[in-house]
Amino acid sequence: MIKDSSKIISVDRLERKWAIGGDLDINTFFIAIYRSSFVFTESYKPRSVNTIYFDDADYSSIFENLDGDSLKKKYRLRWYGNSEIISKPQFEIKSKIGLVNKKKTFPIELSKDINFDHDGIEKILDILIKKFNFNKILLPILSTHYLRYYFVSSNKKVRATFDKSLKSHQLRGYRNLDFKKDFKNSIFEIKYDKNYDNYVIRNLKNISLRMSKNSKYVISSLDQPISFS
Repeated sequence: MIKDSSKIISVDRLERKWAIGGDLDINTFFIAIYRSSFVFTESYKPRSVNTIYFDDADYSSIFENLDGDSLKKKYRLRWYGNSEIISKPQFEIKSKIGLVNKKKTFPIELSKDINFDHDGIEKILDILIKKFNFNKILLPILSTHYLRYYFVSSNKKVRATFDKSLKSHQLRGYRNLDFKKDFKNSIFEIKYDKNYDNYVIRNLKNISLRMSKNSKYVISSLDQPISFS
């Protein structure tokens, strides 16, 4: 599938996610995770995360998630910082086999930054088609944009992220690019090697959150129409 694998970054891990209501007091929440058994501390300064999700015309990735398939795959382009300028992007193939998430990351080298607009999306799609041998036709479906905070446990075994101010743009057919949907919920996620699953489960009781299935791609897609006739 991949023509050039010289800079592939591959990661296998477990992920647990929670959707948190918009009435959350962020400072109170951060204090709770600092005082949890994981003793989280900030590991990186907050930054804006921008993602374009790709899918086929049948929305296979969405329905794999909704149907609870044990084998799932998502394709996305990600960059950081200014949401209007695609700079230093990386293409990610994220798959899930059972409970284990696998992610392969491929840096995309651009001769210059690309605007996040109709023409820019066309350029990105052309670059990806030339670089990768996809076994199906992928289309840009939607984008998500949010502010992400980063944390790590005191023993460095568990990483966590907190995403707020989630927005999305519908991209299918390159129409309605100016339409933007704002979401009230925030997303808290912990990520760790599968060998530490028992350790994580034992210590989760100190964080009073309910586990939920949360794919930003699925959430954004379902909250916007996915029929464009």
